[in-house]
Amino acid sequence: MRICLITAAPDHPLLAATTALLTPRHHVVSLDPEADGAPSAGPPGGAEPADVYLLKSRTTRALALAAALERRGAPVLNSAAATALCQDRVAMAELARRAGLPFAATTAVATLTDLAEAGAPAGPLVIKSRHSRRHDLVARVDSAAELRKLADAWPQEPVVVQEFTANSGWDHKLWAIDGRLFAGLRRSELAPDGRGPTLPLPVGDLPAEWTAAVLRVGETFGLDVYGVDLLDSGGGTPLIVDINAFPGIRGQAGAPEALAELTLRAAAGTAVRRTGLHGSRGPALPVRSYQHPGWVRKSS
Repeated sequence: MRICLITAAPDHPLLAATTALLTPRHHVVSLDPEADGAPSAGPPGGAEPADVYLLKSRTTRALALAAALERRGAPVLNSAAATALCQDRVAMAELARRAGLPFAATTAVATLTDLAEAGAPAGPLVIKSRHSRRHDLVARVDSAAELRKLADAWPQEPVVVQEFTANSGWDHKLWAIDGRLFAGLRRSELAPDGRGPTLPLPVGDLPAEWTAAVLRVGETFGLDVYGVDLLDSGGGTPLIVDINAFPGIRGQAGAPEALAELTLRAAAGTAVRRTGLHGSRGPALPVRSYQHPGWVRKSS
């Protein structure tokens, strides 16, 4: 079988380990969608189409290529629509909450400057870039002065706002590959001393409510390979604060094997095709934001 990795980093540990498992019985190639001359509508130079494509890139060009391949009937993991949905934190929150998932209440603001000018309610806030990407904005602010300083550095950044939830200071990182779960603990990216390494966390030690919520994310968003960041907010109910399409899943025993198995089944047409709320992979819903008195939202 021909397997194509849509990525600028085929040497990523998860992809490299998966490739090693698949070769030499199968032909694995990579395609960097950001390279000069990279195709936008199909295999390069009239090359033979792959039997399956792994979308380990979230750039505009990568999503356009994946969508074009899907229109030609090629299986792509994850779909372009599902991947794009996870890039918009407002749409993500809307869909999750409509599905009854315990996602943090999220408010959209046109720019960080608008938020600073409107003033913010008392208490800590978590500010994030609306559009998830490498080196995006994720910060905690505890005062109007901190908010103004952040706005000076990111004046035109479209953002979302979440009220800070008291927690243990650790993010519970859960990853899923075709329904198989992996887990780890990592210091919050809001921690003053940095995140540090990911610590092992046996999935069996987690409450059933937590793992059930993570599996429902895959069903709701039409994702086969994804990550979910949860906080322990007390009372036994987790709080979902982010969802990522095709994360790194580094250092998780069995993850390359699970991805290799999913890849081959998708190539053979026997993989379970996950569907979202509207019966299609990667549902798209109208975006509405959760309003809080005193916060400004403008059309963006």
